[in-house]
Amino acid sequence: MEYHADWQVDKWPSASILNIQELIMLPHKRGDSFDRLANIPETFVDGYFIGWTVTSQVRTSQYGKLLANLNCSWIDSSTTRTLSVRSMDTSSWIVGTAEMDIQFVRDSDGYTISTSTISFEVVKDITREEA
Repeated sequence: MEYHADWQVDKWPSASILNIQELIMLPHKRGDSFDRLANIPETFVDGYFIGWTVTSQVRTSQYGKLLANLNCSWIDSSTTRTLSVRSMDTSSWIVGTAEMDIQFVRDSDGYTISTSTISFEVVKDITREEA
């Protein structure tokens, strides 16, 4: 199941340029694949993020423990309009509040910007392999 997010842009370029605080993140069941799609606002021209490296992590809210380095890829690398952010295996994720953001680094000079931080709950999965 994929979830979509539309980012609001406060200022560009500046720190916390992509505001995704309004994103409604449903609880994520530990063990299910984590798969989100994020849409870049129309204020950016097609292809704006060509030549940028995109990374994302999920960490526990309380202690900042790394849960996953997410796989980030453009659905269409020529438009850089929709970003897929995913982790196929979340079986080791800790139940509780988690946080994530997405970081963009311009390859030509290392200029770095990140989205706002979003929080979501990791909940236990009922149907799983162990007894």
